[in-house]
Amino acid sequence: MNTIIPVENNDVLAAFRSFLKRLMESGVVEALLVPLETGDGTVLPALVTDPARLDAERANPLMPVMPINNARAVSAITGKHTPAKIGAVLRPCEIRALVELVKLQQATLDHVLVIGMDCPGTYELNEFLSRNGGHGERCAANFAEYLTAAREGREPVIEGLELRPACRMCIHPMLENVDVHIHLFGVDVNRGLPVTLKDDVAAALQITEPGAGGGESLGEAVTRLTAGRQKVREEALGNIRKQMASNGGITGLFTSCIRCHNCMTACPICYCKTCLFKTAAFDHEPSFYLNAARRKGATRLLGDTLLFHMTRLNHMSTSCISCGMCTSACPSDIPVGAIFSAIGEQVQAEFEYVPGRDAAEALPLITFHPDEWTEIGEEK
Repeated sequence: MNTIIPVENNDVLAAFRSFLKRLMESGVVEALLVPLETGDGTVLPALVTDPARLDAERANPLMPVMPINNARAVSAITGKHTPAKIGAVLRPCEIRALVELVKLQQATLDHVLVIGMDCPGTYELNEFLSRNGGHGERCAANFAEYLTAAREGREPVIEGLELRPACRMCIHPMLENVDVHIHLFGVDVNRGLPVTLKDDVAAALQITEPGAGGGESLGEAVTRLTAGRQKVREEALGNIRKQMASNGGITGLFTSCIRCHNCMTACPICYCKTCLFKTAAFDHEPSFYLNAARRKGATRLLGDTLLFHMTRLNHMSTSCISCGMCTSACPSDIPVGAIFSAIGEQVQAEFEYVPGRDAAEALPLITFHPDEWTEIGEEK
């Protein structure tokens, strides 16, 4: 069912919060995963059980930053069993990552209400804070521009800020198959916030009067935005592939890696509780490095960086949803996300697989077809 959340005095955020409180007070959910504002002007994900805290702690799912991909948070609070009815406010890339984690048996959608919102993009957290932290008027103006850009299907224009690289080439900014869909594209949200709800949720909220489910210019806005981003994506990934085909190859792309493992920690798809690269397996004896230097004349320190990245690619390239959190976490400014997206896109194309599209769709590498070898030229 489609309905409209009333917006008073152009306060879209207050209307959004009111709707979330209604979900909790009606018993649709017992707890809510939602970003709460902090004292320095940013947001952090929190699990809320008291609806009053949504106002007191200033719940703000519309703040255009992403400290983590919240699929990780849903995995942490559900695992293979959800202890209560939980609602999770998520952006499209977070939902797609969550779908992959469900397939990997690292999360469950049982008793989880997925509340998705269209996403015009996000900014790097530190850059956003340095520009907006503590500046109320500036924040208000930027927030208005952010929502206007969503309505018009274009990139937000905020002085001194640029969307995260992954957001600039995101071609999945809208949602499909969610329990609750908050519409932002093609919508003048100051007139009302359109929402699409599953029928059982609408019944629990006692919503009986349908309303519009999106803006009149929804299709046009999304098409305009994704067309521009597709060009950016093709150019960025094309440049990465050229570098991989050059003399330096993929090794050259990771030359400045300091093996901090930040990319692995930030990645929502890397879920192993015990990682080989965090064990003593790569704590070599001093003689190991000296012998390697003697054999080659020189050896790079720290070693095993390429092996680390290749192992990660081997594990999760089919499930990479291009959220770019790895790039945001890299202290050496390596375009990790673009590298993984370039390789992941090729791997996914081979299997005709779109990660995060459908929780019922099996992962390619755990699916066996009796004739799959003959399809690639093997004899029977």
